[in-house]
Amino acid sequence: MMEIIIQYLLPSFVLFAFGIVILFWSFITSNNRIFSLFSIASGIISFILLLLNYGANYKYFDIFTFDTAGTILSLLFVFLMVIISIATYRFNFSHPEIFYSILLFSTGSMVLAVFSNNLISIFVTFEASSIATYILAAYPKSRKSLEASMKFFVIGALSSAMIIFGISFYYISTNSFSLGLTSNSSTYILSLIFLLVGFGFKLSLFPFHSWAIDTYNGARSPVSALLSTSSKLMALAIMIRIFLFTFDISFSNYVQIFFIIISILTMTYGNVTALVQKDVKRMLAYSSVANAGYLSLIFTLTGENALSLALAAILVFSIAYILMKGGSFITMENLEEKGTTLNDIAGLGKKRPLLAFSFTVLLFSLAGIPPTLGFMGKYFLFLSLIEGGLWWLAIIAVLNSAISVYYYFRVVMYLYWKESNVEVEKNRHIDYAVFSLAILTLAVGIVIPIIFNSLYNLWGGLP
Repeated sequence: MMEIIIQYLLPSFVLFAFGIVILFWSFITSNNRIFSLFSIASGIISFILLLLNYGANYKYFDIFTFDTAGTILSLLFVFLMVIISIATYRFNFSHPEIFYSILLFSTGSMVLAVFSNNLISIFVTFEASSIATYILAAYPKSRKSLEASMKFFVIGALSSAMIIFGISFYYISTNSFSLGLTSNSSTYILSLIFLLVGFGFKLSLFPFHSWAIDTYNGARSPVSALLSTSSKLMALAIMIRIFLFTFDISFSNYVQIFFIIISILTMTYGNVTALVQKDVKRMLAYSSVANAGYLSLIFTLTGENALSLALAAILVFSIAYILMKGGSFITMENLEEKGTTLNDIAGLGKKRPLLAFSFTVLLFSLAGIPPTLGFMGKYFLFLSLIEGGLWWLAIIAVLNSAISVYYYFRVVMYLYWKESNVEVEKNRHIDYAVFSLAILTLAVGIVIPIIFNSLYNLWGGLP
């Protein structure tokens, strides 16, 4: 039994071990590139170990539930960590060993969090990842990044308090921390409310989103990529495991109406506000809020067929989201010193054709233009709404997606049809990292219909 649990926890242990090795290795050298290579190596090893466990399902004493869907999310988290390590290969800041070790600790905690099936293990792993991201948001200790980190920390502390209250009321009503138990008591409903608010902050749902804009905009771009993708999907995975598979909210009309309102407000606010942004990085931050609205659509569905389709669609959209949003924020890294406004990126198509092409593909995917993976993710997600009888909500989601086309295409116009005298320093590591994400967005978008049926059959295993 112990051998089995070690087998499944090994990918996280590898990340933790390499994080510790990097800290001790810093006594020998402070070479940033060595630490980056350590991070890449640990990510590759962890990725291989996750692949070896792919498809196997195992439950360990109601603490961890190892499933295929959780493995897919974990693979995405580790893959993005490797991309961030490549993109930051030429980072120049003090104590780089802390940055990379914290990055590994955060990713390892995320992997454990999506497999957690107990509120205590969920809270511990979730907070371990969150505390690590508070530190990452502060790098490289500029006034802007420190402000972003402080705002993130204050809101994170508030949401953690809400989660603790929810866990407490859950234990009072069920006498257990294990998920899957139900109760008719008022404290049980109260636990739902507190958990919903706590994780709503983490997912940056409206009106709990305000911290996300300043944090994503103030943090270094690779860190923003991690916060807006992996951290958000980790929160979503936990919410699905708690609310769909514990509270059965899909059968509650009141909760369904609540999430319909929240998802519409989140989508609309994020997209409309992004329309008026002149700073590309801030625009991407607001579009992240809009995407949180798309992700929350899964909680509006009832019925087994619609819900199973939605869960499979969320898997597809999660793959698309971490590729296209992560890549878009990493693109901004090379523009941080000169600025990230529309005028600053003007003419990038001539100065950095590979980076501009890759960024364009990612923006097309965010806008939902076929044959990108972003289009397939939205297609299956909106199709699940129609299957669930919420065709009018699907129309609202499509209209919101249409709004986003304007501000994404405006960026593309500045990339190729505007001129600028601003010089942009070349960084081939960022070019290759973003290009790999763009190619994957296209390639997986083309083949995803072939494997969608298998994802559809996995809906019961989604965390």
